[in-house]
Amino acid sequence: MSTSPPAWSKAGPLPQRDEEQRLRELGYQPVLARRMGGFGNFAISFSVISILSGCMTLYGFGMGAGGPSVMLWGWAGVGLFVLCVGMALAEVTSAYPTSGALYYMADRLGGRKWGWYTGWLNLLGLLGAIAGIDYGAALFTGAFLNLQFGFSPTPGWTFVIFLCILLLHAVLNLFGVRLVSVLNSISVWWHLAGVAIIVGALAIVPDHHQSPSFVFTEFVNDTGWQNPLYVAAIGL
Repeated sequence: MSTSPPAWSKAGPLPQRDEEQRLRELGYQPVLARRMGGFGNFAISFSVISILSGCMTLYGFGMGAGGPSVMLWGWAGVGLFVLCVGMALAEVTSAYPTSGALYYMADRLGGRKWGWYTGWLNLLGLLGAIAGIDYGAALFTGAFLNLQFGFSPTPGWTFVIFLCILLLHAVLNLFGVRLVSVLNSISVWWHLAGVAIIVGALAIVPDHHQSPSFVFTEFVNDTGWQNPLYVAAIGL
């Protein structure tokens, strides 16, 4: 039985070769068409992160569950841990350039059980994120219709709007990966422009800004819970 390390673990870069050939060498039969380029893959990840939907829908919640100090230091701390996870995944992805990367990596490195857990947890996380973002979009849509047309966004009507948005997104995904790639590419520039406009407006328009001590140290608890550690945890 050979004990020599696999080719991808040896020192020095591998020679450039076809990715599908590399996958076959790993015993992985490619079945998906690779129709998204480097920017398209970056765009879909950037859109999933979605600083606009995350900040706009959860900003008020964060201000009441810990306030500025938890939002700022929590973002920095969680971001550092996520960066470590991302670096580890990038290292493994460079060796296993497969689709379904997370659960396939877990299967190869830890066994089928870990692949099964990773796949289902990843799916549940995506379903929760999509539902949360689309429900936030439904709340914003109801508020916009109320301002423009006097529409009353009752819980029932908000849920109807939510279902319509989910259906629209399902239909868009049925048209294939090329349309999704185009929409994600538009989303990148939309996010960059939107964030620049919001940050610029917040920096220039107000006559008064909070002090640095408020931004870095202010703790707010409007949750009704007394334990500050629990409040900080739900604020994260």
